[in-house]
Amino acid sequence: MPCIRKEKGAILLFVFVILVGLTGIVIAVLAIASYEIKSASTGLLNMQAFYIAEAGWAKARWALTTEEEAVGWSETDEAFGKGTYTVTTTDNGDYTYTIVSEGYIPDDTTPIARRRVTEENIPIGGNLSLSATTSASSEQGTNVASNANDGSTATKWRSDVRNGSWLKLDFGSEKSINMVIIVGASKISSFSIQYSYNDVAWNNVDNPVEAPAWTVTFDALDPAARYLRINVNGNRPEMEEFQSFGGGSGVVLGQGAYATSW
Repeated sequence: MPCIRKEKGAILLFVFVILVGLTGIVIAVLAIASYEIKSASTGLLNMQAFYIAEAGWAKARWALTTEEEAVGWSETDEAFGKGTYTVTTTDNGDYTYTIVSEGYIPDDTTPIARRRVTEENIPIGGNLSLSATTSASSEQGTNVASNANDGSTATKWRSDVRNGSWLKLDFGSEKSINMVIIVGASKISSFSIQYSYNDVAWNNVDNPVEAPAWTVTFDALDPAARYLRINVNGNRPEMEEFQSFGGGSGVVLGQGAYATSW
């Protein structure tokens, strides 16, 4: 009898240990499941906040592109879906502007999720040089004319002569240009801006004003012209970008630096 009691006691102890182990496993599984559910819920809320922020950003782009609104326009705590967004448009003072949109769940007062979308350095009216064909009086090595309108400051055009160089843009059709920006200028002692209707006869732009440095505004070309040229003097002058703009202040899609953040 004592042996039987001992065996029963051992079995009960074994069963108890198994139950404790299983209980621990169940608790761990439930904890993991709870964490996963909570993480999934948090991720869903963050994703919703992101799309709400994008909605505000998209509205700003639409408003400025269609010129329904001017730069400086903003909206605060606008309801959208299950949350709200606040969007601002800011003039950077250098012929570019920035759009910032923040999405909130449920609102900006007590947010449980928040996401920001920005588009920076959007050029006013859009850089028309990006779609133009370039040529130059001379080029040096790999520093060819097309580097001056490839949208990158990592490349540049460099003349292979000391003075009397030019860089020309052919827009393919008439454009009413009223501003140019020279980016990454080096070794340029003087320059002038000209336009042409036929690539033969050239005229100086009217009332050019350089302010700030390397940014020149002038009377809009009227009638519009197909060709634009910068004449430069200096010891093998160079520039990274020769940008041109043609009035209006609308957003040109894809020409700003897009980013998101929490």
